[in-house]
Amino acid sequence: MGRAAGIGLGLLALVGAGFAAWTLYSVTRTPPPAATTGTPETGMADLPTIEAVLASVQQFVKDENFAAAEKVLSESVRRFPEDQDLRLAFGDFLMGLQRWQDAYDQYAAAIQAGPVPARVQFAAGTLANMAQRPELAAEHYRKAMEIDAGVVEYPMYLAAVQMKMNRLNEAKASLALAARIDESRADIWGMFAQVALNENKQVIAEQQIAKARALEPDEPAWVLMDARIRKRDGRPQEALDLISALSQTTIDQPETLELLSECYGMLGRPGEAASRYMDASERNPQNAELAFQAALWLERAGERGEAIAWAKRAAMLGSQPARKWLEANPGTGERP
Repeated sequence: MGRAAGIGLGLLALVGAGFAAWTLYSVTRTPPPAATTGTPETGMADLPTIEAVLASVQQFVKDENFAAAEKVLSESVRRFPEDQDLRLAFGDFLMGLQRWQDAYDQYAAAIQAGPVPARVQFAAGTLANMAQRPELAAEHYRKAMEIDAGVVEYPMYLAAVQMKMNRLNEAKASLALAARIDESRADIWGMFAQVALNENKQVIAEQQIAKARALEPDEPAWVLMDARIRKRDGRPQEALDLISALSQTTIDQPETLELLSECYGMLGRPGEAASRYMDASERNPQNAELAFQAALWLERAGERGEAIAWAKRAAMLGSQPARKWLEANPGTGERP
């Protein structure tokens, strides 16, 4: 869905930066507590400050000794279960490993320990969404909005999970709040267009995507959504014209090729859809799916012999659907 989906962009950017988030803790966390000392009752030796714990974990992460880092963090939160900095640090570490549910659990524990800034509620919501728990995500986004009503991303991300749950009226209300904060954000109007498209309101969808394109005319996501809307409205040639103006790299993306081929299919031109897939396959010779889609469209165009050749090519590249297609179609010759 490109940027129109809205959800997860900020978190995914953080995850994509690897464990660089650790550097934030050295400058943003609250001052560390005084050194904690064990007692005869606990049998523990003197324990380091929490600041020292985080510093040691940073070094483990730098050395890519993630098992040791996790062990230190796990033991530390066991000893200091109410410390929010430790919980958030552990959550960020698990986020870097893409262990969304475990990371969310640490954020939830930090929130349970006491008041947190809106950004922590927001991060918890995004982690919950990544863990496929949209109801929880929506709850955290609402709390973030209660703490800070001026951040446009909070209602936008709330709208995205509401769309995910097919609560379209709620999503529209959230997007209206976002637009009141910053109507210059093209992705708000792109999301409005997606909601209208989900409701099969093509006229409204076209009006909303026009606003997004006016704000970001070079953004391929909005061009593709515009094309999708026109295809849904029974105007496949207009959709084709829009897609054809995009870069070849964008056209070769699976979602774009699928949309392009559907338009050709609506126009009764399956051979041109096959040609697009064949060309893309030549540019990406290790992509089995492109070769198999070329085979399927060649078959629709009545080019059975060539379809078989392309299916064999896809099967040799590892496509199981291509293998099954070849086995199910007589006259294909040897099994790949």
